[in-house]
Amino acid sequence: MWVVKIGGSLFGSPSLAAWLNVVANGGHPVILVPGGGPFADQVRAAQQRWHFGDTTAHSMALCAMDQYGLLMAGIQARLKTAAEPGQLKKMVASGHSAIWLPAAEDPDVDRSWGVTSDSLALWLAMGVRAEGVLLVKSASVTMPGPDLLDSAFEGYRRLWNGEVRLVHRDGYSDWPAPITA
Repeated sequence: MWVVKIGGSLFGSPSLAAWLNVVANGGHPVILVPGGGPFADQVRAAQQRWHFGDTTAHSMALCAMDQYGLLMAGIQARLKTAAEPGQLKKMVASGHSAIWLPAAEDPDVDRSWGVTSDSLALWLAMGVRAEGVLLVKSASVTMPGPDLLDSAFEGYRRLWNGEVRLVHRDGYSDWPAPITA
């Protein structure tokens, strides 16, 4: 089983619908982790405006991921949502890709902007004993910059023995080669 994180940066890209279509119809079920996209950007703007703490912003950012996940399910009706990792595993075991909605689960992680959906994908992968994590990014993955992954990512990476792969948003035509290769 693999966890596939689809970045919020795909929100305005035709690649989002393409990824959702190949995941839903590709015959290789996975657990999708949504980024926060423009919904998380609103949380950042609200925190800057109203100066509330990171714990509140963290809870709101999880809700932003839920919103992006619900949007994904609305775009591709074959994808179902679930909050509980055990339920996600059952959906994948039955041959269906599923979208994780993390707000109800409220993962036990540092409540700061240093933990984004990238690290949460690793957190979930540990919990469901996934084989690997695929991160779908809009930024270049061949020449990654310092902001490609959140600051907590390497710490989570060291705690987990699975495989991590990065793929550019336009790599959907290779599905599922990034996972099975």
